[in-house]
Amino acid sequence: MSDTGKAFWDFTLKLYGKPGVSPALIGLQDRLGADVNLLLFCCWAATHEAELADGDLAAADRAVAGWREQVVEPLRGIRNRIKAGIPGGVPTDGAMAFRKRVLELEIAGEEIAQHAIAATLPGGKAEGAPSATARRNLGRYLARLAKPAGAEDRQAVDAVVTACFG
Repeated sequence: MSDTGKAFWDFTLKLYGKPGVSPALIGLQDRLGADVNLLLFCCWAATHEAELADGDLAAADRAVAGWREQVVEPLRGIRNRIKAGIPGGVPTDGAMAFRKRVLELEIAGEEIAQHAIAATLPGGKAEGAPSATARRNLGRYLARLAKPAGAEDRQAVDAVVTACFG
């Protein structure tokens, strides 16, 4: 795995652990269908003074689309189905231990995705503060999604950018 991918993953672990970041990112995922890794990439790219154009975002998305759809999302679906209720007469302890293992695999899958995304980081330098660059990157990414961002989504972006640069 690349040093750039490791740097992105380390950035993610640090940012994701800050108060309010996880619910903000998961909210954007649930409400808009956003890929949390791409949201994080928008911020991480800004820390490298990289302004992401539509083509850069498309390249990052293409780099992980198959992996996300065929591996990460199915694992998330299994984990969420178990969380919603244990099917059949399966013992709770065993099912919850299995759910924990699925979560570990899902997280490992996310790390692999981030290495692929990091490899698409464009060169060049953005103008202005990194926080402003992150907001522009996030705005461009959210504009690519099928659903328009609402007030709650703008608050989530604010929470993530503040945690990253505040």
